[in-house]
Amino acid sequence: MAETEFPVLLATNVLGLLPAPALMRATILLMRRLGRTHPRLFRALAAHKPCTIGIEPTDLRHRFVLRFGGGPASLVPTSTLEQSLNACVRGRLATLVGLLEGRLDSDALFFSREVVITGDIEAIVSLRNALDRETVNVFKAATTLFGPGERAARRVALMLERRLTAAHQRLTMGHEALHTARREEHPVTAYCERVEAELQALRTRMAKIEAQTRRRNPIGAVT
Repeated sequence: MAETEFPVLLATNVLGLLPAPALMRATILLMRRLGRTHPRLFRALAAHKPCTIGIEPTDLRHRFVLRFGGGPASLVPTSTLEQSLNACVRGRLATLVGLLEGRLDSDALFFSREVVITGDIEAIVSLRNALDRETVNVFKAATTLFGPGERAARRVALMLERRLTAAHQRLTMGHEALHTARREEHPVTAYCERVEAELQALRTRMAKIEAQTRRRNPIGAVT
């Protein structure tokens, strides 16, 4: 695991346990740090028209509201999302962080339904365009909050992530072994599950091909 790679399992467990006041404080500090390390990004967001975007990680109990435009950007954790949002982005935490950091193809994720976007698509595109101009690393920004203990905090976090990953893999293997034994008793069910898995893989591949084609041949381009 790379030194600055986002520790998904650790973050999911920690964020799930944090009480609302502690999460609020941590979010404020993280946004301040990102504002200092990425001033150009925050200037671009401030120059945008006022916009409110809901962020809904499907594997967390917390939701987040991102406000930007017309002033400093803010990210506020909440238990439920308000109704007066310009747009909402829904997906797993690892996927959402990957989009923020520019490591994942947003078009492919959208077409494969790994990310669900509702509301004003233009607002999401503006946010994505601003992020595309920067290289953001959430894990690195978070560990800098420990000051002189940054490197130690990073090492401990990565060690815990490796242990959680190993435990998760053992649980997954045990579950799959039990599930396989049960499926052998029901061959029709097993066949349907294989077909569904193959269809999902094909849908994902088609989404990636469509995204690549659209980037190479944008609408209105002269051929």
